[in-house]
Amino acid sequence: MDTITKNQLSAMLLITDAFTLFCFRGHICLITATGFLCGTVLQFIMALPLVKLCRNGGSVEKCGKIVQSIYLLYLLLWGGMLFSMLWNASDVIYIPYENSNGIWGKLLIAGLIAIVCLYSSSTGIKAVSRSSVIAAAVGTICLLIVTISAIFSSEWENILRTENSDGFFNEISRGFVLSGGLGSFAVLISFTKGDALKNTIYYFSGKIILTAIVTFSSILVAGGIMKITEFPVVTAAQLSQPFPVQRIDSLFLIIFSVFAVFSIAVQSLSAAGLLMRIFPKFKHFRTTSVLVLMIGSAFLFSGENNYNILYAITVAFILLVIPSAVLLKRSIKK
Repeated sequence: MDTITKNQLSAMLLITDAFTLFCFRGHICLITATGFLCGTVLQFIMALPLVKLCRNGGSVEKCGKIVQSIYLLYLLLWGGMLFSMLWNASDVIYIPYENSNGIWGKLLIAGLIAIVCLYSSSTGIKAVSRSSVIAAAVGTICLLIVTISAIFSSEWENILRTENSDGFFNEISRGFVLSGGLGSFAVLISFTKGDALKNTIYYFSGKIILTAIVTFSSILVAGGIMKITEFPVVTAAQLSQPFPVQRIDSLFLIIFSVFAVFSIAVQSLSAAGLLMRIFPKFKHFRTTSVLVLMIGSAFLFSGENNYNILYAITVAFILLVIPSAVLLKRSIKK
């Protein structure tokens, strides 16, 4: 796999983080935002064994087929979750055929995205990482417009509304659910130029800023109707009116679609790279196979996404337990 820069790594990962926040179902309040931010700090701490592994010349792709298979399964399931999130969000963001044709509409949209991902994969991770920087920059402008509109036109008392919270620790676990992209982070960090620790700090700093902007903007704009809205971030984008004659939700729809493609493309490229390592003789249709498996696994997450502690444990296992076990095994050998 080609090497990438820290800006490219962060852009690819933050696009996935932003897309999952767009698709977040449920309520958002001040406790939610605080839980998400604290969860991000915990994830950074959990990523330190992986950073240590990379600094010692190791990587996920050098940890043996068992570890590679675990990460591959994780990426396939997370890719399926992304497809499921896309299908669920189509209830409030109109995507042609998805709402009207049921299962066939879902498969059609998934197939179209898969075709774009296949085209992206044919150009390699280098091209995807470069174009992701442009997509992230456009997305940043869109988010800044919504944020500025929220600051000047929203009700600040929405910040104090906490009646919808399920508790601080539950909000942390919900934040972990939205962090499934950390599997691709574990795969790609060893291919990023520069010091692994600095690259990790750079990414998680961007994630903290992104999470703060999206959650607080959603609270300011949609905090008063949080009980009746299913997708608070999407609703906030639809209600935001920064320009007198141009609706921001049309721009948001474009950003949403682009981010969906990039998010799935990054997961499929990471998974295809692991598949090549596990099965070296599997030289053709790797990405196609990965995308088919992701679409198939998406039906495991039909209905509402379950935000529970099991997902938090899974993320912790991927980030902390496996790299720590590899480091311990190497120390024992030495």
